[in-house]
Amino acid sequence: MAPYFSIVIPLYNRERQIRRALESCLRQDFASLEVIVVDDGSTDGSVAAFEQFADPRVKLLHHAANEGVSRARNTGVAAASGEWIVLVDSDDELVPGALSVIHARSLGIPGDVGRMQFMGRRDSGELSPDPALADERWSYVRYLEMMERMYGRRQDATPVVRRTTFEQVRYNDNRSFEGLYHLDFFQRFDGWAFPDVVSLYHQDAENQLTRADPARTIEAAHDQAVTTETLLARHGEALRVHAPSVHGELLNGMATLRFLEGRRLAGLRWAARAWTNEPTALRTWVIVAAGLLGPAPLAWLKAARTRRQLAATAPSAGRAG
Repeated sequence: MAPYFSIVIPLYNRERQIRRALESCLRQDFASLEVIVVDDGSTDGSVAAFEQFADPRVKLLHHAANEGVSRARNTGVAAASGEWIVLVDSDDELVPGALSVIHARSLGIPGDVGRMQFMGRRDSGELSPDPALADERWSYVRYLEMMERMYGRRQDATPVVRRTTFEQVRYNDNRSFEGLYHLDFFQRFDGWAFPDVVSLYHQDAENQLTRADPARTIEAAHDQAVTTETLLARHGEALRVHAPSVHGELLNGMATLRFLEGRRLAGLRWAARAWTNEPTALRTWVIVAAGLLGPAPLAWLKAARTRRQLAATAPSAGRAG
């Protein structure tokens, strides 16, 4: 019999964290589950740490080289057999009883709802996302409105997705982030948000994607630019209307990414669009000034901005959940 839940965990150089994540899944009091770990070309002891588990509910898939978290998730979902996919990062964990809560919620939603969205708690004690989720149905427009409300605030959430929806919408098969997938998803399916805390989000992994590394930022710039350009082509107008802050951020982001690629003329064109959208935006001037100096100064500036944003959502910023 197929399990009710398939927990998909991408793994890349997390030998100290993967045991914690796996143990949190296997100690759940809801038994109908499988755990699929996708090793994305790890070069440390991650695979050896995984192999300490002899539980038949757990299996490991391999990428020969590091292909990025989105491709790893697609690989895991393709091998899954559960009705619902629970997406867990390798440095996080499910709280005790999480799957029982998710199961109970899944029984109460309409059959045309394609995903559920749940809260988590950072190991610093703060809830995420901020503002907290309410028990409500999310349409495409409602999702855009929530993007705007969460702009510049904590956005970590735990998605639980019907496996059949991946026949229509998959993660990006490159090194870009997940924004296009989420927008494409809500354009086709509704979701349901719940205030239940089902995950614990840790910040102890040195290679977290949110910890901007200048070299990695430059390396991924092309994939990020291609995906973001597609995102703006499909969803730009809706974002401009319902999530203007996010829209402005993406325009500046495109200018940044093109400069990071070394494409100065393309960077200037996107900066002009950002200025048209917000003529007084100082950030656009800073991006252009740094971008004209070359990818390395801009990558350093982007990393510094990411660190400031992380600090702004930390406990010292006074946003306790």
